[in-house]
Amino acid sequence: MQEDRYREEIREIFELVKEDLSKNMSQASFDLWFGTLEILSFDGSHIQLGVSSSIKHKVLSEQYLPTIAEKFSELLKMPVTVDISLTAAPPTVAEVLEGKPAFERGAPGSVIPTYNFEYTFENFIVGSTNKFAHAACLAVATHPATNYNPLFIYGNSGLGKTHLMNAIINRLRRNNPNIKIIYTKGEDFTNEMVTCLAVKDMEAFRDKYRTCDVLLIDDIQFIAGKVATQQEFFHTFNTLFEEKKQIILTSDRPPREIQPLEDRLRTRFEWGLLADIEPPDLELRIAIIKKKAEQVNVTIPDEVLVFLAENLRSNIRQLEGAIKKLGALSFLSGQEITMEIARVCLSELLGGAEPVSVTVDRIIAAVSARYGVSREEIVGSKRNKEIADARHIAIYLIRNITEMSLPNIGKMFGKDHSTVLSSIQKITKRTHADPLFNAEISDLKKDIAEGSAGNS
Repeated sequence: MQEDRYREEIREIFELVKEDLSKNMSQASFDLWFGTLEILSFDGSHIQLGVSSSIKHKVLSEQYLPTIAEKFSELLKMPVTVDISLTAAPPTVAEVLEGKPAFERGAPGSVIPTYNFEYTFENFIVGSTNKFAHAACLAVATHPATNYNPLFIYGNSGLGKTHLMNAIINRLRRNNPNIKIIYTKGEDFTNEMVTCLAVKDMEAFRDKYRTCDVLLIDDIQFIAGKVATQQEFFHTFNTLFEEKKQIILTSDRPPREIQPLEDRLRTRFEWGLLADIEPPDLELRIAIIKKKAEQVNVTIPDEVLVFLAENLRSNIRQLEGAIKKLGALSFLSGQEITMEIARVCLSELLGGAEPVSVTVDRIIAAVSARYGVSREEIVGSKRNKEIADARHIAIYLIRNITEMSLPNIGKMFGKDHSTVLSSIQKITKRTHADPLFNAEISDLKKDIAEGSAGNS
């Protein structure tokens, strides 16, 4: 168990190295060169990395190796040497066309998750922002090619689309081990088609994609603007649909916003069910951090858990990155995770973004300026109508904009969570009943948002 924990911590440090490297290049470049790089061993002073592509091995060894070694040494607080080895021969066209799983041939496109978590429905954490997409995916996995075909899932990067795709695959294979599933990315679909065109073997390409039982394509938006790819996918889609085979697609935007995309494809994307995933709310973020921490045996105190959930609001990958970074920082310092360690972690993860505490200060300043009530009066205990109204509005905006927990808002104002909730309900009711007041609150939100943009 101790050895397993050691290996896990080294892998976490490797993820931090890659995260640091990704800041200095585009996501596409990072994915191209570092996407399949893996850590093989660490003996205390020497790190062995591996990559399966000879081209990537050459580029990484000649151009990036010194930087990689430097990043490892910085994180481990000691000098280390790094080597990169070629772990397997690159896949042949024949292997690609056979549909051999990527984890067997060492190539991108595998159903193995990017992170060290097994993607299943059981460990997908459901909340108000993703429950519809989760239910739709579960229905498709249970009864493919019945009611929801195609299933089109959309939402920003890092919200769980790939997790749900893999959960569908795992469930389908559990129910029917012989089912023929193809899972790829929009960009890989295009590249594979180009390869087959070059070797004049489009028949093999079509035979592969048009004879499967389930086709899953991640990031389908990448075929936009590619005329030949769209034409090929159009005919693939029609063949599978007519033969009652399940089609599942994901995108970072709904079909109507994918440009340029042929109308006939957009129409087909909308034939079945559209399911969106929104950024997780506070309660879901807390649940995700707690669950992911348990999965990698990282103990996070409740106050740290809430602190992270309140400040990290963009996507699930950011939350997973926080857990890995906290685990690594705790491992390197030999200390339990504290608020001090969490603040260090947060400042690195936010990368200049505004912490919740700064947003709160701006909200209170905006309310103070709008209603002529001092900050001290807003957070104080005076109860005359002008001060009480400003206080209710400040509490409402803090909850609405930052999603800070009710108890933590209460601490700022010396109130319990039920009093905070009452303030929020009062302002909510007024915004629904009074259009002028609703416009006033909207203007305040706009002023606060513009203040944030001006500080960035």
